Amino acid sequence: MVCKMEADYTDTYTTVLRNTSRMTAKDLFRMMFVYYPKPVQYLLRFRDWLVKPFGLQGGDGFTDLIKEKDEGKVTFGKSDKHLEFQVLLQCDIPDAPTQCQSIRMTTVVKYHNLLGKVYFFFIRPFHALICKWLLKRAARNWEKENTHIVK
Repeated sequence: MVCKMEADYTDTYTTVLRNTSRMTAKDLFRMMFVYYPKPVQYLLRFRDWLVKPFGLQGGDGFTDLIKEKDEGKVTFGKSDKHLEFQVLLQCDIPDAPTQCQSIRMTTVVKYHNLLGKVYFFFIRPFHALICKWLLKRAARNWEKENTHIVK
């Protein structure tokens, strides 16, 4: 579990790296939330523009939201008067015999009021698509850059 807060919504997405050097949680965070693609940047700006009249806070970036990090995990999140979210990125220790490593992203959301619930109702489909896409994209890019040739 990401945190000890009671959750109204949770999800976890997992993928497996094959034949690569070890990915750390810091690597995964960087690949997913520092260097995200232009379409995601545009969607985040559009979201910020839409929610501003309702007093919901947008975001400048995710780096400032990090609460905990080590080789295996990075936890980040934010709370405002409408909702709280926390994200846990995890990178397991690679399995030497299979040369595979599991990486995963877990999101936990707690609504503080009706506006937070309504906001996440509209964001949720995009959240799921973007999370899955960013995780797969990070794995694909990592494999391209760090694949070992196995004989």
